[in-house]
Amino acid sequence: MVHLANILVASGNSGDARMLTEQLRGHGYESRVADSAEAALSLAQRSRPDIVLIGPDFPDGGWFKLAASLKEHASLQDLPVFVLTTDSLGEASRLALDVGVDDVMALPFHADELLARMRPLVRMGTMRTELLHRAAAATAFGVAIETTFGSSTDQGCNLLTVGNDLASLPSLFGPKATFTHTDNIYEAEDLLTRRNFDAAVVRLDAQPEECMGLCAQVRNNPRLFNLPILVIDDGGLDAVEAYRKGASRVLGAAVDADVLYGATLALVRRQQRRWAVRDLLQQTLRDATSDLDTGVYSRDFLRAYLDRRLAEARTEHRHLSLVMFRAPNVEGVRQQFGDEAAAHLLLQLGQWITGLLRAEDLTARYRDNEFCVVLPDTPSEEAEVVMHRIAGVLTYTDFAVRDVYQPVKVWVQVGSTMVAPDDDVDTAIGRARHSLD
Repeated sequence: MVHLANILVASGNSGDARMLTEQLRGHGYESRVADSAEAALSLAQRSRPDIVLIGPDFPDGGWFKLAASLKEHASLQDLPVFVLTTDSLGEASRLALDVGVDDVMALPFHADELLARMRPLVRMGTMRTELLHRAAAATAFGVAIETTFGSSTDQGCNLLTVGNDLASLPSLFGPKATFTHTDNIYEAEDLLTRRNFDAAVVRLDAQPEECMGLCAQVRNNPRLFNLPILVIDDGGLDAVEAYRKGASRVLGAAVDADVLYGATLALVRRQQRRWAVRDLLQQTLRDATSDLDTGVYSRDFLRAYLDRRLAEARTEHRHLSLVMFRAPNVEGVRQQFGDEAAAHLLLQLGQWITGLLRAEDLTARYRDNEFCVVLPDTPSEEAEVVMHRIAGVLTYTDFAVRDVYQPVKVWVQVGSTMVAPDDDVDTAIGRARHSLD
């Protein structure tokens, strides 16, 4: 059965482990259980899960000792760790920061909240796996890059605070953090589009709709959709709905200072790791691996990379979707305005497609006016949403082409497929091309 991610559940309580695995499987996640620290470390090294989820009352020194062991291991230090605990959340938050735990949640918990908070960690797992695949494929082209990005950072951070009663936050962070504050939600949207922030903390008294509206705006913005948003609820906010709208973390009004600091810093670290992985992925795009005319990956690299990805999709039963974009009227631009104009248009198309994707998605030029996009861990229905969103943006964009003194429109044909277990590179790409409108 194809699934979204592999979760390692570390729990000494068989009943808790069974409950967690059933909940996870019901939402498309595959899971394995380890009942001791030794078993968890061994399984983590052998199976390379996307997340380690440590259950409450873990034996062998507790969750802290296992998390520290995972983060100290060279090959596992960038593995996302999520802790469920019966400890005081304030104390657990302090301990979690010390060892680089990615998220900590106190019992009892709502299953929908657990799943919502797991999703960005699954994304980190996908990015981590993508980095390994892309780097391995690049070595065949003489490109070698680092693939370890660590679990935490001591660098400074840039935070946006929105709303009221957030004056205590800067004192928790000290001089390494830079804070920008606004009481106005519309000014917040403007600031987010003009500047880069590691996270936003939002507290809007008795304005739950405005708060969720801001979350939704951020998630629908192609440049901002990864931005972590911590929401402090002063009453009237449906936490589960807030997560659905795009909140990364929801805390109550009487939040402990340690919990607030820990939750905010965990989100900052996650965002900074995401940028670090994105930069490492970008390093695989060199002259040897790229199509020099468009700046995206070359057809040869696509085939080498896909060969590895297809092998994983078969053995690990993971979603892998391919999307094709074809712009037939590029040839019309070539005939009317020349080769240079057509080349400039293709360059822009490659840049726009890449800019509308996640960092872990790969864009390659397949033929003269065709681009192939690979979407790891993406079911077919989600791939179609991505495909039509990008096609819509390209269709309604006026392209400014060098030495062409009028806006240039493109006509885009699209097609997609989800990789099947018996696919090879040719059959997978062939089916995606055959589905072009």
